[in-house]
Amino acid sequence: MALPGRSSYARSADEGLAATTASKPMVSAATGSRSLPESASTNAPQDGLLSQLSAFTGAWAQSIGISEERSEFSERVSEFLQETLTTAMVTLWATSPVWCAVLFVYLFIYATYLRALLGAYLVFCLADSRPYDGVGRRVPAVHKLPIWGHINRYFQPKIVFEEPLDAAKQYVFGAHPHGVIGYMSQLIAGTTGLGIEAHVPGLVVRGVTMPVSFSIPFFRDYALAMGCLSCDRGSIRRILLDRHHRLRQSLLVVVGGAEESMLAHASTADLVLLKRKGFVREAIRAGCALVPVYNFNENSIYKLVPNGPGTWTRAFELAIKDMFGFTILLFHGRNIFFTPYRTQMITVVGKPIPVAKNFDPTADEIDHYHALYVEELSRVYAKYKPKYAPNDADIRFVA
Repeated sequence: MALPGRSSYARSADEGLAATTASKPMVSAATGSRSLPESASTNAPQDGLLSQLSAFTGAWAQSIGISEERSEFSERVSEFLQETLTTAMVTLWATSPVWCAVLFVYLFIYATYLRALLGAYLVFCLADSRPYDGVGRRVPAVHKLPIWGHINRYFQPKIVFEEPLDAAKQYVFGAHPHGVIGYMSQLIAGTTGLGIEAHVPGLVVRGVTMPVSFSIPFFRDYALAMGCLSCDRGSIRRILLDRHHRLRQSLLVVVGGAEESMLAHASTADLVLLKRKGFVREAIRAGCALVPVYNFNENSIYKLVPNGPGTWTRAFELAIKDMFGFTILLFHGRNIFFTPYRTQMITVVGKPIPVAKNFDPTADEIDHYHALYVEELSRVYAKYKPKYAPNDADIRFVA
């Protein structure tokens, strides 16, 4: 169980991705413009170390006359170790809210000499206003962390831009679907080095998530360093309108929220969008273009326990949502450690929809731009589904 946040192979997906060399996320321009430049792999520290290890074992094997078959065996061992490390790192990243909370409780109970310090830290977490001030504590150097190389290797993320984006403009990106956790939305926003910012130099994209996420010790600091902020209305307006931080910031919001996370079954595209118009209102107030974003295969990363209408599972999820504003989903991954299923995650960034700025938009204006947004998102899904998710169902707007 977890709190949802704001997620051509010749062989099987696992085998194919395991054999693929890690690289910078692939980018293609659907409009025919040349691909954006790629820099060095983000996982260079691990690859360099393991490459040196492989080269050393191979040279050692030859120097003492070990057969070519045994040298090949040493390479397989090196690949196995790399694969095991990648899987472990992805699992830690995927379950980070849980183990961060568990680590805090463990230290508070057993590390008595740290108890006063941890208590002060907890008070600071509850009183800290940075998740809500439109600025946060963004650390651009986070993209250099080795973890992103492993995530890149595991999921092989790919971003397709229908049109080039202008770093001098502001955008409101709406991400779909929510998925169980919303992994791809985490990767394409902020300082991961794998997302939109990496391919549009100068563009600053702030992801937003539930305020409760900033109550989880240690995890909150990671989220802030990534550039993530609270999704409440005041925070969003500070992101888009305030200029005291001297940044022209764009916003990425996972529109469907907790309600949509309950629909995150593999091979489906059931979205909660028709009644979600707040992000459109904020885009009009700030004069930001609306950009629909669809993350193919987000719903395939985990498998939900059957939770159709009338089941005890759905009743439990709805009860939690009504009480707390978020829900607890029952799902499983590849193993008991909730390792995500291995599947390539592909994001398509649709064409920006120009918006006329109006600080006090009318209901008709909001409905107009919302209808354009729904139309563009539907077009993106229909165009790219045959290529990236041919077996998925057609898109449905359930609410």
